[in-house]
Amino acid sequence: MNILLIRSKAGIRYASHIRDYILSQGMDCHVTDILSVEDFIREKGLNPSNTLIYSRTAGPETNKKIAEIERAGFTVINSVRTLELTSNKYLAQIHAEECGIPIAKTYKVKKADLKKIRELAFMHQSVVLKPIFSQGQGIFCQKVTAGIAEESLKTILDLMPGDEIQVQQFIDYEMLIRVIVINFKAIREATTYDFPGQKDWKCSVCLNSKIKKYRDFADDLFVLAEKTARDFNAKINFIDFFKDMKGNFILNEINTSCSLFLHEAVSGVRINELIGDFLIAQTSKLVQ
Repeated sequence: MNILLIRSKAGIRYASHIRDYILSQGMDCHVTDILSVEDFIREKGLNPSNTLIYSRTAGPETNKKIAEIERAGFTVINSVRTLELTSNKYLAQIHAEECGIPIAKTYKVKKADLKKIRELAFMHQSVVLKPIFSQGQGIFCQKVTAGIAEESLKTILDLMPGDEIQVQQFIDYEMLIRVIVINFKAIREATTYDFPGQKDWKCSVCLNSKIKKYRDFADDLFVLAEKTARDFNAKINFIDFFKDMKGNFILNEINTSCSLFLHEAVSGVRINELIGDFLIAQTSKLVQ
């Protein structure tokens, strides 16, 4: 049996971290990038009955390749449907809302429609402008307030990729929390957080050396995280929630790939081993 990890162009180290653990458990494991995956499958003689695939990358072009791999009969974690939902941050918000998951009110707007964007800023007092597909580690996310001048807004929008953007109600939040969920079970001890600085509304729980271990293990956050994973059918995922000033948890985004070395160092949890054990267990479900 084989496990094949598909990585992003830059995601070598953590994919290798998972692979090395799986190899230590006596299971064959390989890593390749999305551009090489079809040639790799052919060269190694991999087939749907002997290979489980774990995709650690997503996006419009990636998802097309994953869909082809699924059509060839391979089991892929996470499925292309899950990757389509989680990589398109607007669709993720709409799907979450339909499933009863708390979200910030979110709209899809053409960048050229300055009037609509200014109306939404006036309606909510403050909104955040984001690309439809997350990129750039948040550098394109911009907060604008009611009354922003048209020229100032146009300057911001000219720097953002794509013809359409998300316009999202600004959430005044105390902290941003990342919950690791594997096989629909929250790994509570691996939960981390960050909070915004006094002079900046942004913070991050991804590649951020300032994240901290979250120690409040009350059920409400983790029940919500597990529900979110089930509703997205996301079997390996990292879900980011705002905790607002009233103590409510609100979905920021759901991610299916990220380097987790910092999360392991802060939490003391060997997340790569938990992912590896889950993948190994899933190989028993492949159709022989």
